[in-house]
Amino acid sequence: MPMLELSELLDNATAGQAQAIRAALYASGVLWRCRNPSCSAEDLPRQARRCDRCGYDRQGRPRGDSTSLSYGPVPEDLLSALREALVEWFTYRDRPRPDAVTFHYTDENDGAHDWSDYGDLHFGGRTEHDCDFSFSGVAEALVELTDFEAPSARDEITLALPR
Repeated sequence: MPMLELSELLDNATAGQAQAIRAALYASGVLWRCRNPSCSAEDLPRQARRCDRCGYDRQGRPRGDSTSLSYGPVPEDLLSALREALVEWFTYRDRPRPDAVTFHYTDENDGAHDWSDYGDLHFGGRTEHDCDFSFSGVAEALVELTDFEAPSARDEITLALPR
């Protein structure tokens, strides 16, 4: 079966045909609409886990705390300490506070399995990669997490930050 570019297919369809094509694509899960009531994003591809405009997931939930299934459960006091350190870090530097921060597993420290001191900052649907939290309270809180349980390959932890 030949592969079609969806945009090409929709561009060459009449209004009625485009509506029917979109309905079939939504029903099959190839495309999805954002369920955030204040966002109007449509035609999001299946591969997108989050809306690229507002950051809501396919179920209509804002970005929140999450950990890899293989990691944890993490005690609330460790999550709170990391969240407080992140809020302090952004406040002290007078930088815009993101909606959430994600940290990934790293094994760059002589084979040690640690959380990376570099985090991904999530602002709605936009992500800024590799924010350096080295030599800060955030890095210390990440060490506490590693002491609790060392992460494994592909583990990640995301913390939502209060507004």
